Amino acid sequence: MEYQQDSSRKDPADLLALIGDICSAYHISSLNRQIDACKGLFVENPLIDVAILGQFKAGKSSFINSFIGKPVLPVGVIPVTTVITRLQYGAKERAAVSFFDGKRTEVDFDEIEEYISEAKNKANEKNVEVVDVELPSLDPYRGLRFVDTPGLGSIFKYNTEISQEWLPEVGTAIVAISADRPLSENDLNLIQELMGYTPNVVLLLTKVDLLNDSQQSEMVNFMKGSLKGEFKKDFKVLLYSTVKETPLYKRFLDQFFLNLSRNRETEFAGIVQHKTRSLARQCLGYLEIALKASTQADQDREELKRLILDEKVNYGLIRSEVFLVARDSKLQTRTLIAAY
Repeated sequence: MEYQQDSSRKDPADLLALIGDICSAYHISSLNRQIDACKGLFVENPLIDVAILGQFKAGKSSFINSFIGKPVLPVGVIPVTTVITRLQYGAKERAAVSFFDGKRTEVDFDEIEEYISEAKNKANEKNVEVVDVELPSLDPYRGLRFVDTPGLGSIFKYNTEISQEWLPEVGTAIVAISADRPLSENDLNLIQELMGYTPNVVLLLTKVDLLNDSQQSEMVNFMKGSLKGEFKKDFKVLLYSTVKETPLYKRFLDQFFLNLSRNRETEFAGIVQHKTRSLARQCLGYLEIALKASTQADQDREELKRLILDEKVNYGLIRSEVFLVARDSKLQTRTLIAAY
């Protein structure tokens, strides 16, 4: 408890350094990915990663294409995205592919699909780490970087692993849920995990053109009520359709993203603080588990010691009894032999 109170007052950078030292000293390797992600937040003027996450075929790539007004990302009737794709403001249109071996190359927009689609880059056989896209049209959202992720829960397990591995990087999470597939247990699990990485988790109900106005209200109330009951917290729910009343829905999203961009410094500080405190809680949890295990080990050693000592006492008693039995038998043997 003392550590928790102290961590709430520490500077995030100092707290992160302390967590890193503790994890290194006690070999808590499971937090290394989160520590590395947090370290990236302390570089000069980092962007807020606005990640679009969710189950496969929730309409994530279609939403981004519609929102930016340009079909940059491939879409299809089967799970498509296989690589993390990041979009941000740039003075001119350009796309760059970064590979896990450290290489980086610029490509034309019509070549992007060759690197990020499951059909053209099956299970990421081209070893692509991330694709970065810059667009002048994203000028109103400077300071933000929109991230398209592979869908979760598809038959392509690699896609799910890529998204799960990237989660510690998230700054603001937009969880896309298709109107034709209401809130599920998988969505709840994703939201719960995201709450450990960011204070900003927003739901995006896609394909709302499949519902009339009454059904939309019913769906939104259902989602808000379910999440309130599960997490004891109110969540913002945004609506979107790529085929119906898009300008109306986009206006609400514009306002949300513009507020995030204009208040970037405050939002960023809140994200950093949330990540480091969450990491501190997890680190403390590991230490408590280690302490309990150590205490239990001490108890087990004491119990073993008691058993050994008891066995020694029992051994002495048994040895005495055997000696008396052997002595009695020895005397009887001599008598019997003599008589014979």
